[in-house]
Amino acid sequence: MTQDIERISGVLRFARYFRTWPQEDILELARLCEWVRFEEETMMIEAGKRASALYLIVNGHVELSYEDAQGKNGVIDLLGDGQLVGECALAPEGCYAVSVKTLEATTAIRIDGTLFSDFLSAHFDRALTMMSAMTERLCQMLRQTEELKCRSAAQRLGIYLLADAVPIDGVHETPLTIEKSALARKLGMTSETFSRALKKLTELGVSQHSNGRIVRIADAEMLADWCGLSENEGKEGQADAFKAVI
Repeated sequence: MTQDIERISGVLRFARYFRTWPQEDILELARLCEWVRFEEETMMIEAGKRASALYLIVNGHVELSYEDAQGKNGVIDLLGDGQLVGECALAPEGCYAVSVKTLEATTAIRIDGTLFSDFLSAHFDRALTMMSAMTERLCQMLRQTEELKCRSAAQRLGIYLLADAVPIDGVHETPLTIEKSALARKLGMTSETFSRALKKLTELGVSQHSNGRIVRIADAEMLADWCGLSENEGKEGQADAFKAVI
C-alpha cells in the first residue's frame, strides 16, 4: 500500500493540475487514489451516470463523446497522458456530462470524487489551482470550437502536426500516436476529409514515413504561415502556441 502511494504521488507531482502543490498535500491526495487499467475500447465513463470518480490518464488515449437528442454521437476531444477526465465527480450528486472511452489499453489513476471534494474544501489554495487548471482546459476547448468554424480541414490538420513537431536534421517530424480515424474525429472531420487534407498538405512539403506513423514537415514556418498562425505562433519552439489552438 505504501509503495502504491509513493508511485501515485510520483505521477501526481508532474501533472499540471498538481505540480505546484506541496509534497505533503500530494501524499494526502495519493491516499485517495488507486491504479486502474482499462483495455482498448472500454467505456471508462458513461454520460448521465452518477459521477463517482475522476481519472488522471497516465498512459494511453481516450475519446470524449456525447449523444444528442436524436441519438447521434459526436466527438468532443481526444485526451492522453497527464489529462484529467470526470471532473463532474467534484459536484455534489453530479452526473457525468460526457462519455469517455479508451482508444487503446490505458492506465489511469482513479481519484474518489467525494473524498477529493472534501479534501479541496479543507485546502482552499489547492481548490484555486484546480479551478485555474479546469478553466484553462475550458478555454482551450472554446478555442478549438472556434478553429473548427474558422479554418479549413487542411489548416486544422497542419496546426495539429505543428504542435508536436520535433526538429530533426533541418526538418520537423511529428509522430502519430493515435489512429488516423481517431485523429480525424478530434479535428472534426471524416476519415475521407482527413485523407484529402493530408493530400493537400503534401503540396506544402508534408510527407508520411514509417508506414504513416511519422509525418515530416519540410518547412514548419511556411506551413504555420499557410495555416494562418501569427508570427509568434509560427516560430520554432513555440509548441504551446500551436497547442493552444487545437
